[in-house]
This record gives sequence, structure tokens and C-alpha cells, in this order.
Amino acid sequence: MTEIGASRAESSVLATPRSALRRPLSTAGSALGASLLYGAAAEEKVVLELGTSTIRAGFSGDPQPLCTHDVSGDFASTGAMGWRRGTQHGLSTVTLDDATLDALVLEQVRDVYRRHLLVDAKARKVALCESVRLPDRVRRAVARVLLGNLRVPQVTFYPAEVAALMTCGRTSGLVVDCGHQGAAVVPVYDGRALHAYAERLRVGGQMLAAHVRGLCVQHARFRAFGGGDSRPAEPEMITDSLLEHMVRRLQCAAPLATAPDEFAKLARDGLSLGAVSDELAACFASHTVGASAHIRMVVDSPQHGRGELLVPRWVLQRATELLLQGDAANDHEGLLSAIVRCLARAPVDTRRELIAQILVVGGVASVPGFRFRLAQELQSRLAGEERWRALAASVALAEEPGPWNQSPYLDPEARPESRDKSANGSVFAAADRCWVGVSLAVAAKIGGVDMRRDDFDGHSLPRLD
Repeated sequence: MTEIGASRAESSVLATPRSALRRPLSTAGSALGASLLYGAAAEEKVVLELGTSTIRAGFSGDPQPLCTHDVSGDFASTGAMGWRRGTQHGLSTVTLDDATLDALVLEQVRDVYRRHLLVDAKARKVALCESVRLPDRVRRAVARVLLGNLRVPQVTFYPAEVAALMTCGRTSGLVVDCGHQGAAVVPVYDGRALHAYAERLRVGGQMLAAHVRGLCVQHARFRAFGGGDSRPAEPEMITDSLLEHMVRRLQCAAPLATAPDEFAKLARDGLSLGAVSDELAACFASHTVGASAHIRMVVDSPQHGRGELLVPRWVLQRATELLLQGDAANDHEGLLSAIVRCLARAPVDTRRELIAQILVVGGVASVPGFRFRLAQELQSRLAGEERWRALAASVALAEEPGPWNQSPYLDPEARPESRDKSANGSVFAAADRCWVGVSLAVAAKIGGVDMRRDDFDGHSLPRLD
């Protein structure tokens, strides 16, 4: 290479943003493509989505977040939150005062900028994805950290529910956001989130993990290597790492071929957090999908040594029923009841369009078969009530190219090649849909609600209604 060519190559590399050097080649050219499409005025922004336990961060125009940062784990040993090292907290923890919450958000967001984004916070505007599940005190803390501590020039707020529907090419629908510490059902009509009719619930991924742990203690068996009879599993055997492995890699929501009325009665009387009745357990076991009735895993017991843990397969296939049906004993409402009540509160002329475009987002939506199980149970519940019977046939998932009941999860004999291929909304991960929607909105120059550094007083926030 000549000296002139080497100098040109060096100058082009130095002119490339550090964020593009960190990203894969398939996504690093998104900013260049936006500049060619919209001209030199196109601006790459930092896109942040703050959930109850994670922070997703990246740059506008990218098809996926650059990083997913966990904020519910151990705090760093240095910084303002070093004295809380080893404790577990999320952004929506009610026991944190405002000063502690600001310190937590500052440490986590600053860590995202330093380790992943690699840009100066004062040089880039921020597009913030806001979920209805996030409390107002957390929103104020995030705004104080970004505009006050990090000196971000401008923050643009986008409603997460509207942005999630954009990934499917929709402007109306019913968004079911099921996160780690809670869930929400939000109707969106004509590009506007109807927060007045939204429903908030306490069920989520944290409750699902606690339910799986309780069912394993109740129904799993342990057998030590070297022979001997099996014995009931002990709570110490279900470690956090083993529980995370089961929830993230082994769990699914299999279809349930039983009468809706009969199952609803069994679930109402025998389903509670961490336990099921013997009658309901027998019903679950009779509808197990899989070659074997148990899943075997190697665990260590403090009293009995190393052995294998025999977990009934139905435990991991039916744990999500708690999120769908709820827990009446502990006053935890399920997603199905919340959706029906949200429809009852919504305007009459919007109900059919809302129910025909259901979008399930959040971490729990990544469980295989959960979205189709939700549609199956919702259609059965609507068909069983005289008031909603006319809407039962309209139940559909917004991101599916064809009817939800033609999915291989529910009908193994369905031919995928016969389905409509016009939609492509299922290419994005369910947990990343809100972030991806904001990334698309910024790249397409779809405006949100802007707040500049000089206009923020530390408390007042713009309304997204």
C-alpha cells in the first residue's frame, strides 16, 4: 500500500465513530445509510430503555440493542452504591429513597456509557423508551441523571407501547408488556397510547421464577449417585443458577387440550404461588408434551452429596399458567382477566381492532409458546361469555403472518408454507421490541416529546398521552 493510501485509510478509521467500531459490520453502517437517505442532517442518537431490572442501550438505526445491562444484580464495589454490594434491588424497589435511587441510576447508566457505548454523554442526544410499568419517581431519577449529572443536551421521550407496535407496522393494537417485576396491558389506537384504560399487574418474571422454585420443591425428587431410593427435593438444591437455567432454557408454555370451563375451575381452586393442588397436578401430568415424564439434572446436596434431580416435565410446561390465570389466594390477578377488563374500559368502536392485534412484549414473552397459549386461553374465555362471544373469533397476534391457531406450537400438522408471508414482524426478539421501535422512530425522524437540559427543573416531566 502506498503512503497516500495508508494515510487515507488511517484518516477514514479515525473519522469513524467509536460506536461503529464496536458494532457488527451488519449494523455499523446504519448511521451511514441514514445519512445517505436523509442527508447530512441525520443524527445518530443514543437509545435507552430502562426496565425494572435491565437497561437496554444502543444507537438509533440499529436492529438490536448493543447491550442489555442487568441492574438487579450485585452493585459494584466502587461508587456511590458500593455500600450496598451483595444486595438485590431493581429500579422499581419502593424501599429506595430518592437520593439512593439517583445514585443507583447514575452508577448503572454511567457504567453503560463507559463499557458499551464508548461515547461522551455530553456529545449525543438521548432517545428514552418509557414503559407504563416504570414508576414516575424512576422517570424523574433518570431525567435528573441524564440532564443533570451526565449533562446530556436533550432527552426525547417515546412511549414504549407505540414503539413496539411500529416493529409490526401497526398503529393500533393491544400491547401486553410482561416484564420482570410486573406486567401491563395498554391499548394503543391510531398511534396513541390510551393510558387511561391501561391495566397494571404484579405478575412477572420474578413471580414466575418463584413459582418454578416452589413447584420443584413440592414435586421434584433427588436421587444420590451410587444407588439408594429417591427423596423429596430440598430448597438448598434449587440454587439461583439452576433456577435461571430452568427458566431461561428449559421452560415453555405447551398447549392444554382440556375443556376451558373445567380447567378454569381447577386453576381457580388449586393454583397458587409455588404450589398446585393434587387434582390440578394430575391434570397437568396427563397433558405433558415430551418423550419422558421427567427432566434430569445433576445437582449437589449439602447433606446427601452429588446426585440427579428429577423434575417433572409438566412443572416447566405449566408454570406460566400462574401468569395467565392469576393467584386468587394471594390476590394476584392474571393476564387474561386484565385483558378482558381493559377491553371493557376501552371505547366500544375500538375493541375489535384492539383484540385483532395483540402484541406480547417483555422478557416473559420470550418463553416458547407463551404468546400462543395466551391467545388460546383468551379466545376460550371470550367465547364462554355472552358479552364477548362476538369478539372471540377476532383474537389474533399482531406479529404473526397468519392466524395464531395455525402455529406449529398448537397444530403440528399445519403447513407453514401455506401461511401468508406478507408480514415480517416476528424477526425481532420480544424482549427488544420496544427498544427496536424507538430506534426505528429516531432513524425515520418520527418525533417524540423533547426536553432540553435548560428546561428541566428536576421534577416536572412531559406527558406522553
